[in-house]
Amino acid sequence: MSNNQLYDQLNALSRRFPDALRLEQAGSSNEGRPIWLARLGNSDKPAVMIITQQHGNEPHGTEAAVNLIKRLASSGALSRQVLDNLQVLIVPRVNPDGAERFSRGNMDFSAPQTSADCLRADGPLNPAKLDQHLGANVTAFTNADGQRQFSYDINRYHWTDWSKSTQIRCNPGLASERHFNPGQNPVPEAVAVRGIYDRYRPIWLVDVHNQNPAVVLEDVDPEVNRPGRQVTGSITWPTHPDVAPEAVALSKQLAIVMKQRSTQLGFMEITNYYYEHPNGDVRRGGGDPGIARNAYGLLGTERLAAGETGPLGGSVLMEIGGLNSRGQKSAGMLRNNVREMLEAVLVATADGSLTVIDPAEADRLPPPGQESDKPLNNPHE
Repeated sequence: MSNNQLYDQLNALSRRFPDALRLEQAGSSNEGRPIWLARLGNSDKPAVMIITQQHGNEPHGTEAAVNLIKRLASSGALSRQVLDNLQVLIVPRVNPDGAERFSRGNMDFSAPQTSADCLRADGPLNPAKLDQHLGANVTAFTNADGQRQFSYDINRYHWTDWSKSTQIRCNPGLASERHFNPGQNPVPEAVAVRGIYDRYRPIWLVDVHNQNPAVVLEDVDPEVNRPGRQVTGSITWPTHPDVAPEAVALSKQLAIVMKQRSTQLGFMEITNYYYEHPNGDVRRGGGDPGIARNAYGLLGTERLAAGETGPLGGSVLMEIGGLNSRGQKSAGMLRNNVREMLEAVLVATADGSLTVIDPAEADRLPPPGQESDKPLNNPHE
C-alpha cells in the first residue's frame, strides 16, 4: 500500500475504535513524512513492540501490521486476551521514504558511502584509517537517469550510544558535519524507533523484514523443516556477545513460539536467519551492534544491569520470504504468516506461557538454506 493508503487506513481505524487505538506521530522521515505509532491496550501493563518495513522494498510486514492493528482494536477474543494484559506498540512503516520509491534505504543521498572498518581486531582505533568517512551502512538506489545513489540503511543505525558508534569513532575530525556529529544520530527513522523504545520501555521488540527466496536444505531434521521446500520465513535473536543471557533466552522463547505456530499451520517453513559458514565467515548481519535485533537486546541488557526486573530484553528479527515475489496469492499468504506468528507471541506473552519455554529448543532451527530464484506462487507449496 502507498503511504497515503496506509495513513488513510490507520486514521479510519482510529476513528472506528477510538477507545482501543491511539495514533501518535513518533517522528518524521528524512524527507518529512510522518512515522506513525499505533498504541493499543492499557498503559499500566507491560509494553511490547513491533516494527515493520525498515527497508522500503519489504512491504509484507506493513500489510500484516495493519491487519493485526484492526484485529487487536476490535473487541474480539484476541483483543481481550492480549490487551487486558499488555500494551502493544506497532510501527507499521519505519521507512515511508523508501516505501514511496520501493527502495531499501531512507533516500538521504548525502549519506557517506561505506568502506573498511577503522577498528583493529582488539577494538582500539587504527590511526592509519581515521577520517575516511568510514562506518556508514548505505544501500544503492538507481534514479530515473540510471545513476546509482546511496542512502542510509536504517537497520544499521540503532546504536545504544551513537557517540560510541563506529561512524563517530572512525571520524573524530568531522564532528561538525551532520553525518559525524556524536550528539545526533543522522538517521531520523532510527531515532524515531529509539524514541518509542525509550518512552515506553517494552519488554521485547520484533522487527519484520522480507528475505530473498530460499529452499530448505536436504539434510535438516524433518521434524523441524521439510527438506527441499520453499523457505517461507526465517527468524533469529541477538548475536552480539554482550547481550545478556536473560535477553537472549527471552528472544529465543519468542522465536520458538513463532516456529511452533508455523508448524501448527502446516504450510510454513521457518528457519534460522543467522548462521556461520564452515569457513568461519559469519553471515546475515552477525554481531553488528547497530542492527535492531542486537541494539535492542543490548538496551535490554543495560536495563537489566541497572536493576530492572525481567523478563525483558527480547529482540527478534523476523524475515518473511517473497522479497522478489508479489503475486496476489503469495503476498496474501506471506502477510498472514506474519500476522499469525505475531499473534502467537502476543498471546504467549499475555498468558505467561512464553517464559516457561526451554530456550534451547531454538537451537534446533536450521540455517536458511540454499537461496533460489524459484518464485513462491502457490500458497501451499
